[in-house]
Amino acid sequence: MKAIMFLSSIYSKFLPAMCLFSILFYASCSKDGDINGGGTEGNITSLPGTIYYDWATEGIMRVHLAAASGGAFIPDDTKLNSFDVSRDGQERLTVMNESTVGDYPIRFTLSSMANNSVIDEFVYRSPGLNAFCKGFLSPDKSLIMILSNDDEDGITIVRRNGEVVARLLDINGEAFDFNETRLWLPENRLLITHKNYIIRIDPPYNNGTLVREMKYDDWGDLNVNNAGNQMVVRIGNHLHTMDFQSGDPVKITESNFKEAEPHYSPDDKHILVGSNYRQTGPFGYIWELKVIPNDGKTYNVDPNATNTAGVIPIIWRNNKVETAGGQVLWR
Repeated sequence: MKAIMFLSSIYSKFLPAMCLFSILFYASCSKDGDINGGGTEGNITSLPGTIYYDWATEGIMRVHLAAASGGAFIPDDTKLNSFDVSRDGQERLTVMNESTVGDYPIRFTLSSMANNSVIDEFVYRSPGLNAFCKGFLSPDKSLIMILSNDDEDGITIVRRNGEVVARLLDINGEAFDFNETRLWLPENRLLITHKNYIIRIDPPYNNGTLVREMKYDDWGDLNVNNAGNQMVVRIGNHLHTMDFQSGDPVKITESNFKEAEPHYSPDDKHILVGSNYRQTGPFGYIWELKVIPNDGKTYNVDPNATNTAGVIPIIWRNNKVETAGGQVLWR
């Protein structure tokens, strides 16, 4: 892979013209999806882990796959900006907007999944006074990545107590787009998209490496497996996998509609697919939850046609395929 960037501190006396990143360092630093006709085999009890998903006024739901049972995880709350669950399933991160007139505190709370006791907590105030910040735990749970749709916030990395480690502001003077992807990789590396590039940034977050240039007019919904060696991405209306080193994207879904919002299973052997992805309003989207094997084959996940053998719809109540309309995790 070819390095394409150099990160520099804004404390530098001179900023080189070719500097790719401006970066600030701190020294201390009811559901409508019916089961399709035939063609599926297996059921959710053959899958590992728990799927968490946001649905309308029900809040954050979860389904324990091996038990084929589920229920409420976080009640519906307009103050909830985002949530996360650690890779080991032991801790939950909630990001709550507590802003009032003239004040914009965002409360980050790490709590035990076993008994809901608070483990760590801090209040974050964004440089851009943005009340809509989100937070995501690093794989080893030592860091939190804070994302915002404000140019002054960029990508902020903090410790569990809120102490800022680094803040990435832009690339070549171009601010990050809030809709661009930012993901954690193993060893607390970052994987981000910017324009038509997929870029890896390693700690201490002062250099980056080009992973892929995406020469497609319509692509997005990037996600990465837990091992950090494979990506899944939407190209056009369908999902494709690709490795980090070389090779063309491999198409893994097809239908008469659109697939998006992919997520890897904890063991990376399956991929959760958002099938029949469609818009419901100016900013709203919904999709059905289906799982396919991560074996490089193409699976038909159409909501109306017979699905390819091996497709597993997420069904645990009311004989309906579960539908999501917001954040989704598989842990």
